[in-house]
Amino acid sequence: MKSKTNLVIDSYVQEQIPKLKTVNSKDLESMFESFSPEDLIVQSGMTADDLIDSFRLSLITESLTDQYSKTFQIGARMYGAQWLQDYVLGFWEPDEYGHADPFKNILVDFGINETDLRVDIDEAKQGVEYETKHASGFHPIALTTYGMIQECITDYWYELQRGFFPANSNTSKVISKVKGREALHTVQFRNLTALQLEADPSLLTEIINASTSFQMPSNHIPNVSDIESKTQEWIPKMNGSVIELLRRIVANLNMALDDNRNLGKLLIEYATASERKFIDQVPNTLVKKALNTFPASHGIVGEAMLEQLGLTANEKEVPMNLLEKVHFYLRKSLKRYVYAKLDIEGFLKKPESPVGPLGLS
Repeated sequence: MKSKTNLVIDSYVQEQIPKLKTVNSKDLESMFESFSPEDLIVQSGMTADDLIDSFRLSLITESLTDQYSKTFQIGARMYGAQWLQDYVLGFWEPDEYGHADPFKNILVDFGINETDLRVDIDEAKQGVEYETKHASGFHPIALTTYGMIQECITDYWYELQRGFFPANSNTSKVISKVKGREALHTVQFRNLTALQLEADPSLLTEIINASTSFQMPSNHIPNVSDIESKTQEWIPKMNGSVIELLRRIVANLNMALDDNRNLGKLLIEYATASERKFIDQVPNTLVKKALNTFPASHGIVGEAMLEQLGLTANEKEVPMNLLEKVHFYLRKSLKRYVYAKLDIEGFLKKPESPVGPLGLS
């Protein structure tokens, strides 16, 4: 007999499956508009070769859907999560299948030989078995957390790529459709994560582990890993912002966790695991030890991060009784200190030995 939790998640998955919508042939045929990479990069800091490589990265990464699907299915079988199997096979996998073709058409329109692209795709498929490289865990909540972050990043990446084309062009419209599906997948994975965590708060550990060890799949695909390594430095050149990407990732994590304390714990663990700066001039290990001594401080860290990223408003209401006022002003003073010292840029700088940053590479 299914547990109440599984019944709720099953119901959610079954509601999603009818939303399946693949890219159609008419959309694909409309894309050949003779765009020149040299013309498209005029308002950016990218070179023509950079632009071509960015779309090559999108094409190759999207072409390994089977391997990502297999990874989710392994976790579903290991933990008896039929709902995850149903979602991946009934919605996510078929929804993803059409995402590679638009990027192939863009590259062909740029003058890249289609046969060469097929060779690249075959080489990528033969060069890695992604399920053996996946480091974010196979527990269903680890996989849905991974999916949420990965789809959030991809959604933003396609938004930036779409920006190279005229807004009224067919190519822009088709990329928008693909981007829209990635945005939907982000929400679906986020909701699946939240439902599991609500049923079992101890699964926070799995979410933290999945987040701190996260890497985009293309880090493990030999013939595009060199392109992947450039993506963070490309984002500003594509008229984007790495801070904006971080903001979107943290926003989704925050909605899934629904608790500033949990967000604070995750941020500290992430910064410590990846050796990124968190509090300016203070070693992460010391910060972590201090925060663990005062559990309530995790919530303050979460709040400070959300405020610094513009994801929540500053506290305005002042409590009425004396004890509440003392607690309020003490908390406010501590948060002001954390806010002032919080090193957002430190979260984005690559350490010498990256563990798994919340970013494109």
